[in-house]
Amino acid sequence: MIDIEKQPSNSYSKAYRWFVITGILVVLLVVFLAFNFYDALSKNQLEARKQFLNRQVELAAKDIQNHFGVTYDDLVFFVNNLEPWTYQVENEQMAFEGRARRVFNNHRNLLDTIVVEFPDQVVSFHFDQRNNFVKNSFTNLDEAVQNKDAYIKFENPVKKVKILAAINIERFLGDQLGNYYLGINSEKLLFFNGQLFGVFEYMPTKGYKIQQEVFNTIQKDIEIGLKGNYQGFLTNEPESREFEALIFQYPFTLYPLNDKFSVVFVQDRQSITSGIFSTYAYLLVGLMFLLVVVILILYRFIKNAQESNRVLMQNSDKITSLFRQQSLLLQESKGFIYFQNADRKMTNVSSEVKKILGYDETEFIDGFKSFIDPKDDQILDTVIQKAIENKEESFSLEFNFLRKSGEWLRVRVFEKLFFDDKGVFTGNVGICTDIQDRFLADQELFKSNNRLVSVLRSLPDIIFIYNNEGMFLDYYVQDESLLISSASESIGKNIKEVLPEPLSLEIMEGFERVKKTGKLVTIEFEAISQSGKKIFETRLFKLDDERVISIARDITGQKLWEKGLQEAMEAAELANKAKSEFLANMSHEIRTPMNGLLGIIGLMEKTNLDVQQQEFLQVIKDSGQSLSVIINDILDYSKIEAGMMKLDVSKFHFKNEIEKILKIFNGLVQEKRIRLRYTFGPLMPEYVQLDRTKLGQILFNLIGNAVKFTPEEGEISIHITGELFMETNVILYFTIIDSGIGIPADKINSLTQPFVQADGSTTREYKGTGLGLAISEKLIELMGGELKITSELGKGSVFAFNLYGTVWLEEEHFLSELPDQKLEEFEWGNMAKTYPVDILLVEDNDTNLKFMKMLMKELGYKINIAKNGVEAVSAVRDGKFDLVLMDIQMPKMNGLEATEIIRQMDDEKKNVPIIGLSANAFQEDINNAIAIGMDGYLTKPVQVQEIALTIKKQYEKKAKKEA
Repeated sequence: MIDIEKQPSNSYSKAYRWFVITGILVVLLVVFLAFNFYDALSKNQLEARKQFLNRQVELAAKDIQNHFGVTYDDLVFFVNNLEPWTYQVENEQMAFEGRARRVFNNHRNLLDTIVVEFPDQVVSFHFDQRNNFVKNSFTNLDEAVQNKDAYIKFENPVKKVKILAAINIERFLGDQLGNYYLGINSEKLLFFNGQLFGVFEYMPTKGYKIQQEVFNTIQKDIEIGLKGNYQGFLTNEPESREFEALIFQYPFTLYPLNDKFSVVFVQDRQSITSGIFSTYAYLLVGLMFLLVVVILILYRFIKNAQESNRVLMQNSDKITSLFRQQSLLLQESKGFIYFQNADRKMTNVSSEVKKILGYDETEFIDGFKSFIDPKDDQILDTVIQKAIENKEESFSLEFNFLRKSGEWLRVRVFEKLFFDDKGVFTGNVGICTDIQDRFLADQELFKSNNRLVSVLRSLPDIIFIYNNEGMFLDYYVQDESLLISSASESIGKNIKEVLPEPLSLEIMEGFERVKKTGKLVTIEFEAISQSGKKIFETRLFKLDDERVISIARDITGQKLWEKGLQEAMEAAELANKAKSEFLANMSHEIRTPMNGLLGIIGLMEKTNLDVQQQEFLQVIKDSGQSLSVIINDILDYSKIEAGMMKLDVSKFHFKNEIEKILKIFNGLVQEKRIRLRYTFGPLMPEYVQLDRTKLGQILFNLIGNAVKFTPEEGEISIHITGELFMETNVILYFTIIDSGIGIPADKINSLTQPFVQADGSTTREYKGTGLGLAISEKLIELMGGELKITSELGKGSVFAFNLYGTVWLEEEHFLSELPDQKLEEFEWGNMAKTYPVDILLVEDNDTNLKFMKMLMKELGYKINIAKNGVEAVSAVRDGKFDLVLMDIQMPKMNGLEATEIIRQMDDEKKNVPIIGLSANAFQEDINNAIAIGMDGYLTKPVQVQEIALTIKKQYEKKAKKEA
């Protein structure tokens, strides 16, 4: 009984001792695993941080380079779209300054100042400390730019405009790096020309040092353009801290700057894993607790575990074999596994063979040799035999397998060969993979490459392919007579060896730009080919990362055509200039006798005339004034046609101005008993800003036409409405409706052509030049509107147009109305007694001289006469005059030249008042005369009252000055 009772006790003691030993081993194993797990976790954390920093430093560098490149491209686009005449056109000036502001807003963190040089003006833009956009104007570039080395130049030599951009590279880099957050215990640094800078509040800060040996390695990598990661000690002088760090750098370039840049990110190595330790300690305690629980459970199920281990041991060989097969299957997809013995007979195959080839396992094992293409079977036997002889571990081969459906399938086999200890081949295991899709894709790629080559060979262009060093690799040339030397002789040579200087230097410069920027570069050059001198246009661009391609085309014929076109344009411009000069001369020649004619009429009106003589004189006067209107119309249209007409914008009371224009027609309307009505819409602004003179000219022409063609007791209605948009802008709509004779439908479209009238016959009832509508339409288009004409013969016409203006919101008492255009009425006969002045008349035309002498006699003045500019200068120098009446066009020296010389005299005589008298009626002529130094300008034909009023005003100025 004792022995029987002791046996369970001994059995229990052995089990207990086994369990204790097992528990201790398990604890040790857990500790070992915990340590290794902690070590693996730390390494994984460290590796993850490295990958993060490596990715972030690359993103930061590329982001900086891309942002800088966008700024550079925007400035290039800005200078290429500048026009030299920008500041000569008001609207273009505003548009230009708006574009400059947008460029600044888009790149505020990089740009400090932009200086734009036009042919006749230099302007600069910058933001001041109050964030105001400031524009400054300068007379020359040196005045605007103090230190040219601090600017990047962008030039458009064709248009002769230039942009200098001052950049703040430190602010830009600091701002860009400020966008990246690396976490605690990390530093964002910049390598800039051999020095390290840290980023603090988006501004670079000095005081960072890396262990010298590591720093030398970093500097060497940056010099050759390599990114890298390193480990060393970093000293943070601003915080007096030194720590072991992970260092990552990525170099970048800022074209066109030549400085060396690199983004450097630094992470305290110890801080990466410090947070893991405390967390892991709690985890380990939890694991130990779970281990105790597991041991208790394990004790109860120890026998089951022993039985499970026994079963596992029995099946270990089979599991190992299956695991090997499974590992091979994971190497390839869309395939099946097969086994062969030493005689190369198939012993087994996986069930996937049916999915791939359509055969079941037995069919494939029995007849696999017959499913292989005979040509491929011979190659396969040769490869296998060679591999066995050379004791190779494996081999792979591609060939065609016949599917059960009758289609050929491209496969790739990978076989693992087995040898015994003596090196005797014992069999193999293989994987057969379906590569039909890849094979077809490769075939299509091959065909595509062949088609591309065929296309290149058929192109008439000259095509060369180079490596990144500029060595000729390949060519496609149809006509070698266009080459400098044979294409085949260039293969293997460098561009500098094949092309002569300076052409080779120009091509290499473009070649380097393509490599740096990756953008297409176009070069135009002349070369002496085998068939003579030719002009080529060459486009260089990257074919791939390793090659550059050039496509050159012979554009000699195109250039000759462009040259011919340019010469034709220049000839047309000369013809247009000659026409303008002819019109100016004709204006002068016609206005000069008209001055005498109308002037004499003005004098004759003051003589004693009977009624019949007064009627005759009035006919002559009306005819002369009509002729003056015709001349003015012709000159106005010629200015519009030549593009010389410009807008002179001013502010005025809109309704008052319209009513002034309507009052001009009051006499004629009453004479014909016409009912003229006008209305203003409800949204009409009180004050507007636009060209008042041209508005008056348009309305004068259109209302004048309506009055002219409306019969007696007819009706004319004028409707004016406004449409506000964008708060301060207005569209003005004008509609003029008459009950006149109407216009035939086939004549309406031609009415706005110059010198065209609805009735072009010599017997027409209504006379005129036919320029009024043509001028009106051009002026309306110049002011941004459109003229529309509708009419019905015998019932009347409707003339409608619109104009764009600006609403002026100031109150009325801040604005000035137009002065009365009527000349001041006063008694000018023998006015010399009241307004005594000494007058010098400079005039070369005998008719005008006679008229002026007669006029001055009527006014009571004895005048001095000079017949050209030379005599005028001499007379002013030797005499003393209160007023000079100066003709413009004269022999020997014209009036402008004489005025310029007088204004340069040293004494007080240079201040003598000079009034221009000329038949040149263009506004440009008047502005030019005033700019040179004339005090006024009277256009011939001159009214007697104008000359008398001019003398009176000069006397009053003199008297006021002396007082």
